[in-house]
Amino acid sequence: MMGQEIQGVSTPLITVQTPRIKTRVEKVRVIQIPKAQYRALRSFTESSLRESYSWRTALETSECFVWRKEGRWELRVSKSAKPIDAVPLPVRGIFKVTSNIITPFAVLSGLRRSTDFVVVNGEVGMLYYGRVTLAFTSEAPVAFIPATPLPYARPISIREVLDTLNHYVSF
Repeated sequence: MMGQEIQGVSTPLITVQTPRIKTRVEKVRVIQIPKAQYRALRSFTESSLRESYSWRTALETSECFVWRKEGRWELRVSKSAKPIDAVPLPVRGIFKVTSNIITPFAVLSGLRRSTDFVVVNGEVGMLYYGRVTLAFTSEAPVAFIPATPLPYARPISIREVLDTLNHYVSF
C-alpha cells in the first residue's frame, strides 16, 4: 500500500543540514575540451608511474625526449625551454599569453588532439587556446571535462596534469 496514508501514523520530517566547511573553499572553473584531448589527458594522468612500464622510458633524439604509450599518448619534451610572455590575471595561476610566437617545450599528443606546455613566470603551465590564449599553472583553480559526454568521465584538475608531467621532467 505504497503512497497511502496509514491512520494514526505520522511520517517523520527529515531535515538536512548544510555541512560546516572548516577549510578554505575555492570555486573551480570547469573547462570543456574535445573528447580526444580529454581521453589523452586522462590516460596520461592515470597511467602507472612504475619504472617497469615501457612508457616510463624515454627515447632521446638530438633535440627532444619522447615517451610513448602506444595507442594512447605521446609526450615530447624539448631539450630547450624558452619562457613565454604572459600577464597574470586576477585569478591565481592563470596568465594571459601575450607572446606572438608560442613555442611549447612539451607536447602531449593523443590520437587526434594535443596539449601544449610552456614555461610561464618561472613555472610550467598548460596552454588553453580559446578566444584568448591562456596558460594555467598548478595553482590555477581549473579542471577539464569532455565537451561531449563520456561514460565514467570525471573532472581532471590542472594540478593533476602538471604533477604527472613532473614525474617525467622537471625544471
